[in-house]
Amino acid sequence: MKIGILQTAPNNCAALDQLARRYPGVEIVHYVDGCVWEHYLAAGQRVTEKCAQIMAADFNKMLEAGCQRLGLLCNLIKPGVALAQTMVPQPIVVYDDVQARRAVAVTPPGGKIAVVAMKETPLEPSRQAVLAAARQAGKEVSVCKLCIEAAQHCLEETGRTDWADAYVERFLRKHAGEYHAFVIPQVPLTRLMPRLRDLSTPVFDSMEPFVEALALGEKE
Repeated sequence: MKIGILQTAPNNCAALDQLARRYPGVEIVHYVDGCVWEHYLAAGQRVTEKCAQIMAADFNKMLEAGCQRLGLLCNLIKPGVALAQTMVPQPIVVYDDVQARRAVAVTPPGGKIAVVAMKETPLEPSRQAVLAAARQAGKEVSVCKLCIEAAQHCLEETGRTDWADAYVERFLRKHAGEYHAFVIPQVPLTRLMPRLRDLSTPVFDSMEPFVEALALGEKE
């Protein structure tokens, strides 16, 4: 089975392919389209109708190439998905919507979910995704955004991802008892997951749930 994933940069293709190997017979078709990103930037970091049209064309090309399921791995352009979906016959799965639904599912009514990253950019879109998932589930939850600034500064000053990752891991372990779920929307931080599986608080990264949902056909 072919899965088509639209991205705005090629950084995560290898990691996605590695995750797809867990599912026999699943092959990812990567569609990297920098044009969508350029239109987004040119419009003052807004997702315009033109962006949505480009996205729809990309998804339809993947369907023509034999893809049976479609996904988007970029939350900054996901506001265009609703319009793009009207032009695409197959449902489009958005990566942080999947992790949001799973975090809400394990959180009791009135519980707390933390959206965590080492930069601000993905936090608010994913906070909104969690709130939307909670509304859909009919569940009231508290959602906060946490930017691990020490990790961000470490990465900027040293370029060492392993050192920066250590700050994120240390923060999650220290605060695990304060939340019912952690959501990590910053895509490259999927690399932390092997070190976080023993946490008492469930951690939902961006790529593992996304690939699983596409491979197994998870319903919204």
